[in-house]
Amino acid sequence: MMDFLKKNLYETLKDCIFCLCLLFLCYNPYAGFSNRQCEIIIFCSFVLYLMIPRFLNCSSEYSLLNIFDIDKASEQKDAFVATLCHDLKTPTISQIAGLQILLDGTFGTLNSEQKSLVSGILDSCKYMKSLVFTILETYKVNAGALNLVYENFDITELVLQCREEVQSLAKEAMLDIQICTNDMKTGIIYADKIQIKRVIMNLIANALNYADKNTLININLANDKGFFRFYIENSGSPIPDKVLKQLFKKYTSFSTKYAKIGIGLGLYLSKRIINAHNGSIKAESLDDMKNVFSFYIPSLKTETDTKHTCKKVTF
Repeated sequence: MMDFLKKNLYETLKDCIFCLCLLFLCYNPYAGFSNRQCEIIIFCSFVLYLMIPRFLNCSSEYSLLNIFDIDKASEQKDAFVATLCHDLKTPTISQIAGLQILLDGTFGTLNSEQKSLVSGILDSCKYMKSLVFTILETYKVNAGALNLVYENFDITELVLQCREEVQSLAKEAMLDIQICTNDMKTGIIYADKIQIKRVIMNLIANALNYADKNTLININLANDKGFFRFYIENSGSPIPDKVLKQLFKKYTSFSTKYAKIGIGLGLYLSKRIINAHNGSIKAESLDDMKNVFSFYIPSLKTETDTKHTCKKVTF
């Protein structure tokens, strides 16, 4: 549609200039000018007639070509990243399984030094797995392939499970995670369990990474009037306003400022997942050295949930 409008625009301008030139010639508006001046006016008119449409045409084609090249390069980049992560996924999972067998003593008992070494490698592989799956999920979301599978489940049990999975990291960082469920009318919500777990794990991991040592991380759950709210608070350095505005954007990571590793996709992916649930997510930095991340989503089944359809991509 835009191409059609552009083409009609420069064709119309071309015709208008041509008609003006004919009018000038036929009705002799140059009676008060010398012959030299008339020649210059007529010459300039025909130059405009020839050049302006060509300039508009070239400019349009150049812009369209640039857009095409950018889109093509972006598609190639996304395809490369997705293919690379897909190829890394299987060996990473295999490595985790193999290292876990070694730690379990299936092939013999390990001494303390060996266990420490294998545990460190296992943690690195788990971190790699987390990065790979985050990148894959982000690619699927950008491709319109986020397929929400709604079900009824106990969100309190899910949060407790998430805390258990990061307990070793919390212990290593000398942090304690406390969960409050006083505002839970019921633990059952209707959402995509896997995707909501991904959001919760991202927010807990974020809170652990940027919390001061020997502090408490508070998680508050509320489920009332058809909405579930997740609220996590840690004690740490205040987050500047300009950083807060950028946190949920793609490839935005401020972890290098704190000598940490990050790719800037976790919070971006979390926002897309929560938005897909018709909810909202936000970050706040309070005056008392507290940083808060929270989200809310509808917790009851609605008509839009049953009509939700997305393209499906399998990796």
